[in-house]
Amino acid sequence: MNTLRVAICEDDGKDAEHLSSLINASGVAAEISLFESGEAFLAFLAGRPAGGFDLVFFDIYMGGVSGVEAAGVLRETDDACGVVFTTSSRDHMPEAFDVGAEQYLIKPVQHEKLEKVLKKRLALMERSQKTCLVNAKGRRVNVPLDHIYYVEAHGHICRVHTANGEIETSSMTMEDFELQLQPPRFLRCYKSYIVNMSYVEKVDRDFIMKNGHRVYIRRDDVAKYARELDKWHLSETGRDEI
Repeated sequence: MNTLRVAICEDDGKDAEHLSSLINASGVAAEISLFESGEAFLAFLAGRPAGGFDLVFFDIYMGGVSGVEAAGVLRETDDACGVVFTTSSRDHMPEAFDVGAEQYLIKPVQHEKLEKVLKKRLALMERSQKTCLVNAKGRRVNVPLDHIYYVEAHGHICRVHTANGEIETSSMTMEDFELQLQPPRFLRCYKSYIVNMSYVEKVDRDFIMKNGHRVYIRRDDVAKYARELDKWHLSETGRDEI
């Protein structure tokens, strides 16, 4: 099992202790680092490469640098780290989600909601480690699922469009890819395409990918896949605010 690297940025010692105890009681393996202020957290980040933490809990109301401000600085170098705000007020929810917050939890934080946050982050980490085995012209390559935008077939050739370019194979079929690229994250939206819903920006007659590419959808299925995209976005960004 993976161990979560967790930071708690909280200027109230009792609240920090409460959050730490909930994490330790959750059953999720975690290494916890405590920071008593936004300034202390930012000082720790300075000069270090991105990726130091998997999840950071920020108190919004802190003297000096606020939790939202500290999270904004974190986001300048790290888009992958999970961000959760803990606070006694809902007043700053819009600003919190502007910096990509996963959750906005009202104090005192409840055990069930905290456990849900930890398990979701752990599942995301485990998912990012999964790969698809691709036979690239006689060379077997394990491609991380997180890197795959979509797969398309042209005759007897399949092309895997990834974050690092295209991989071409002439010895795999779309059915071979379907066995490895499973719904709901991956959908075979047409006989020649399998799309990663994580990289779909919107539906506009076709799937418009975040890299600007279009992935074909049968005209009769546009409404169906628009609903599938909405469902996927909800599952990816669902948040508990209270």
